[in-house]
Amino acid sequence: MAITELDVGGAERAFVRIAIGLKSLGWSVRVISLRDAGPLAEPMLQAGISVEALQCGGAADLRAIRRMKQALLNNPPSVLLTFLHQANIAGRLAAQRAGVRTVVCGVRVADRRWSVRIPEWLTKRHVAHYVAVSRSVAQVHRDVCGIFSERINTIYNGVDLKSIDAAVAVSRSELRCNDDDQVILCVGRLSPQKAPLDVVEAFDELQRLDPAGHRHRKLVFVGDGPLQPAVEKLILKKRLGDHVRLLGWRSDVASVMKAATVLVLASKWEGLPNVILESQAAGLPVVASAVDGCLEVIDDGQTGRLFPPGDTQRLAQILQELLVSRNGSIDPQRETLVRLATNAHASAARFSWEKCVAEYDALLRKLQSAESAPSLPLDQ
Repeated sequence: MAITELDVGGAERAFVRIAIGLKSLGWSVRVISLRDAGPLAEPMLQAGISVEALQCGGAADLRAIRRMKQALLNNPPSVLLTFLHQANIAGRLAAQRAGVRTVVCGVRVADRRWSVRIPEWLTKRHVAHYVAVSRSVAQVHRDVCGIFSERINTIYNGVDLKSIDAAVAVSRSELRCNDDDQVILCVGRLSPQKAPLDVVEAFDELQRLDPAGHRHRKLVFVGDGPLQPAVEKLILKKRLGDHVRLLGWRSDVASVMKAATVLVLASKWEGLPNVILESQAAGLPVVASAVDGCLEVIDDGQTGRLFPPGDTQRLAQILQELLVSRNGSIDPQRETLVRLATNAHASAARFSWEKCVAEYDALLRKLQSAESAPSLPLDQ
């Protein structure tokens, strides 16, 4: 198995789950990370999975192909399963040079950028099969690459309901919030895809829509990334320093979710956001942009709320509807929030890591069997 990096992220954590799960089902699993080993290498090492870090740079680092080819030649696999764009491209080219015939590429997001589309199109002939994380991602990738439907499967991520149910809410003081605050939570990388600047703009608009409640409302970001300086600058510009918290990455996300009032995901594009499934499992209502996989896990008004991506005014209006009672007090609309959370928790129960891993296992065994089967003469 190969992945671009093993830093903390939704796709990376799913990769770890699948790697450990496949090993438990009898597969001999090795992991290659194009960059460094990262913090997510440790649970795989503890599970007896070797992790090789190639110490490459970004997408333009052509050393990744050469180094991955050598890693494959050193210990040839029967199947190569790759995750994330850089590992997908480098993996299929390296496998072609190393003689690895069965390459399966995991497509995690519906990325329509030309920088992704062109290399995907040019190298698609080296891929035996694709696995998309949602139906919408599968459709986008079919359109982008011009591949047939039978060459791509949808396998949904899972969610660990038991561990999330067992998590205990952190103290509000750890979030630098008061017990009577309404806490709007964002979890994810501070990157253009996740649109954290849109969330700050919407929060500022919410403060204008409801000036009476602004003292008891906090916006909390869990995560970091390249847009952090821009987020900090916008917070200063909007004079929101007393109301916005940047906590960086935390390992106890489920416990943070249980201390929040509502979660916001403002992504420009997505796959199947783990953070939505985890939030739903934690009983935290979700407001998300109506893109890609978000549409497959949120029924607007029933299991969460949806808004058009980039529409900060609509996001602010939905938050006002959820958090401001009719008499203008600071108490949120608890009946609506509880209903959304209850429905969402039931919906999240449809997704399990056991089911996810079992579907990967079945697909890989099928492809492996097909590859080892003798070919028929042309006239048959």
